[in-house]
Amino acid sequence: MTDTKRANTKEKPAAGKEISKDKKSSQKMAEPETIETLQAAADIEKEKGFLDEVAEDIGDGAKKVREKATEFSDIVVDKLKKGWSQAYAAGAKAVDELSQAAQEYTEKYRAESEIKKLKGQQDKLMAQLGQSIFKHHLSGGGFAESFFNRKEITDQFNQIEIVDRKIIKIGKQLDKKLK
Repeated sequence: MTDTKRANTKEKPAAGKEISKDKKSSQKMAEPETIETLQAAADIEKEKGFLDEVAEDIGDGAKKVREKATEFSDIVVDKLKKGWSQAYAAGAKAVDELSQAAQEYTEKYRAESEIKKLKGQQDKLMAQLGQSIFKHHLSGGGFAESFFNRKEITDQFNQIEIVDRKIIKIGKQLDKKLK
């Protein structure tokens, strides 16, 4: 029986031996973790330094881009200002020329319209004069000087002459403006 008791029971190692064994195993385990942690920390520091350099380079690049963009925008704005002022000057000149031409055409066509109106009056006066002469002829009257000295006939001649003078005056004004 004693054999079975001994077989079932394990011998317990001494307390000091067990602790020293755990310490050794924990030290052995801690060592690779510590090395990896130190390497990882070193890698992180390297990456941090690299990232700091990259961030600094990006900041410098952004600063240069900002400076160049400012210079470029100043150049563009100056060119636009020059272009706008030239375009405005050209536009103002074109509008002035168009306005002047329109005024000239208005005056010309107004004058031509007035001439046409006067020509219409002249045609009516000549038709009236022609009727008067024709009626006199039909009535058997002769065309002596006394016929042309009648008030009715002289008035018609005078009216035709007045219209002719108006037409000539307007024509001369047109000629002056066209020159």
